[in-house]
Amino acid sequence: MDPHRRFGQVGISEHRPGPDAGGDRLRSRRVLREREHAGREGRGERGNRLSHGGNPIGCETFLRDVKSRRSFLRLASVGGAFAVAAARSAFGKKRTANSEASSASAPRIKPRALRPGDTVGLVAPASYTFDLWQLDDAAARVEALGLKPRFGKHVRGRRGFLSGTDDERLEDLHAMFADRSVSAIFALQGGYGTPRLLDRIDYELVRRNPKILLGYSDITGLHLAIGRRAGLVTFHGPNMVGSLPPRTLDLLKKALFVPEPIGEVTNPEEPDPLNVEFPLRTVSRGVARGRTAGGNLTLVSATMGTPYEIETKDRIVFLEDTGEAPYRIDRMLVQLRLAGKLQQAAGIVFGTCSDCGPGRSSFELTLSLSEVLEEQLGSLGKPVLAGLVFGHTKEKAILPIGVDAELDATARRVTITEAATLPAS
Repeated sequence: MDPHRRFGQVGISEHRPGPDAGGDRLRSRRVLREREHAGREGRGERGNRLSHGGNPIGCETFLRDVKSRRSFLRLASVGGAFAVAAARSAFGKKRTANSEASSASAPRIKPRALRPGDTVGLVAPASYTFDLWQLDDAAARVEALGLKPRFGKHVRGRRGFLSGTDDERLEDLHAMFADRSVSAIFALQGGYGTPRLLDRIDYELVRRNPKILLGYSDITGLHLAIGRRAGLVTFHGPNMVGSLPPRTLDLLKKALFVPEPIGEVTNPEEPDPLNVEFPLRTVSRGVARGRTAGGNLTLVSATMGTPYEIETKDRIVFLEDTGEAPYRIDRMLVQLRLAGKLQQAAGIVFGTCSDCGPGRSSFELTLSLSEVLEEQLGSLGKPVLAGLVFGHTKEKAILPIGVDAELDATARRVTITEAATLPAS
């Protein structure tokens, strides 16, 4: 097969002169001269000829061709603009208008305090519940608070490691904020999944319907994004799948039902002062005041460089994690330091970080967690306290995110000085 024909092209071999090639050329030239002469006589033109596609054409033909091409290009340009606009519109609808989130924070708003008998929406915005019987336990915990549980439509869903598709989990979250009969939203559990929703949440819907949002671990993603984009004060506290000891239950009632400052945030009492289970350690002395911020360190790190990243300027920053080797804690703290987030904070409170000892490290030699905290936080020259019991622990402090607080690292004391809720209507 001719290699030029193979690709649909005109091959050079097709133009080889045949025996009568000379005669063909003479006849072609004669025909062209006759056409040219006829064209000049008809239009009174001399020598005004242009070549188009290898064939001579008249000026009028050329101008008509140019005009038609210009018309086509104008139409194509307009059509292309509409196509681009339509594509942008379609993309915006898919991702919602909030996908192009600005870095500016929304003005702060507070939810209303709860009353006995209020309805609580239970959602699963992250991982699925392994044992569906745990949903019954979650409902019982809500009822122990004197509240009525209402499960989201898709809490029993499952897609890989997620509790349903992104659309389903987002639908449940939006439905609970939109439902005027729901007074608060509690997360069932964390795991992973909330970062997939952040650029699709309707933050205006959240802002129009401010209500208590409670959870921890992966729910930190919602605390960060909703706090920044909707301005809503949220609550870092227990998920409903998991333990809810009597002390934590009492702290939850005080935080959610009483529209007053929580006051001092303390660790559980120690029956034996010589064998302290929950020690508070001063990493760096001093006193700081500012609004609260933070949550799970992994989620804080994961959202860096996005419109939902943590705001730390003049804040009391709370950080905690679980099951992370010291070098991983070091890596995430270094990231925050390199981004200037640690330097901007007024003070820092680090949690207990359960199961974060040297045994988790893949290195033969490793720093301890306390050494990492001393190096990364103790060198900042601002108050730093470590060991507060919140997050991934059986007992949990309740921390409103976005309200005024005071950290006295010297006296090892944390105090929430501002009410996180408005009086119930």
